[in-house]
Amino acid sequence: MKSSIKLYIFIAILIFSVDSKANYLNHPSYEEIAKILVEKHEFSPEYIESVFKSATKQQKIIDRVNSPAESTHTWQRYRKIFIEYKRIRNGKKFIKNNFNTLERAEAVYGVPKEIITAIIGVETRYGKIMGTDRVIDALSTLAFDYPRRSKFFSNELIHLLILCRENNLDLFKIKGSYAGAMGFGQFIPTSYLAYAVDFDNNGSVDLFGSVEDAIGSVANYLSKHGWEAGKPVLWKTTNFLLVIKDPALINNVKKLSTLENFDKDFLTFKNSQFVRNESFMPLQFDMGMKKEFYLGSKNFIAITKYNRSHFYAKAVYDLSLEF
Repeated sequence: MKSSIKLYIFIAILIFSVDSKANYLNHPSYEEIAKILVEKHEFSPEYIESVFKSATKQQKIIDRVNSPAESTHTWQRYRKIFIEYKRIRNGKKFIKNNFNTLERAEAVYGVPKEIITAIIGVETRYGKIMGTDRVIDALSTLAFDYPRRSKFFSNELIHLLILCRENNLDLFKIKGSYAGAMGFGQFIPTSYLAYAVDFDNNGSVDLFGSVEDAIGSVANYLSKHGWEAGKPVLWKTTNFLLVIKDPALINNVKKLSTLENFDKDFLTFKNSQFVRNESFMPLQFDMGMKKEFYLGSKNFIAITKYNRSHFYAKAVYDLSLEF
């Protein structure tokens, strides 16, 4: 009896394994994605078929996308993950070991070395943890089996194949995060193609093996998303909840404000750095028994373009202050 049960379990596992690898060829969205890759981007039909025979659905990826730390942790818990002794110590070492490259990136793009280092530290612990999921599996799973954002991830999946072809990357071996982000700075395929730079001037853009390319690419990304050299990231202020016109603006990375949106009482807050029609972000962080209030400048907003979370941007900023 026990041997029969074991046999059935073995057969079930085998069938599931085969189906999970082959099912994307029969998926309703497969033909549409394959057509774009073949007709628009000139991949061979045989190659595309081989890609999606290899791609494996990963339910754990869907589970993790549904429960990101930014939405499940309190600010205090989230902050403790990143502002801790080992990450601070290794960040100081990273700056020391890559000082000339970081200085060059700061000169070219205007982004402080501490901010560049903090992003790489938050993303991958300075390149030590770049992700363990096969990127083709992650993006196929999310493109085909995550309807809520299938359009976004289908586009990333298409660009993953383009990225690998243009940069001679092994599509079947590269690994990254559960959301398909790769390398030191965790760039998704479209960002890799749009913002990664050959900062070591060796003729290729390598965010997996070249620290120089990673540093230059992070700085270029922030620069292209509005970073302004010399401008502060945050201004700490008093409780503005009593005077803000639209509470939905607080901590809202999708809906920014300007000083014009605030009541006259709030305009008594003096800071020569502010421009009245300049976008900024009202921020509130729960510190347990008290709350802290900030105004995020264009540079804070630029960090949220890297990861659309005010928790993330504040963690990057706080870590940068420790170096």
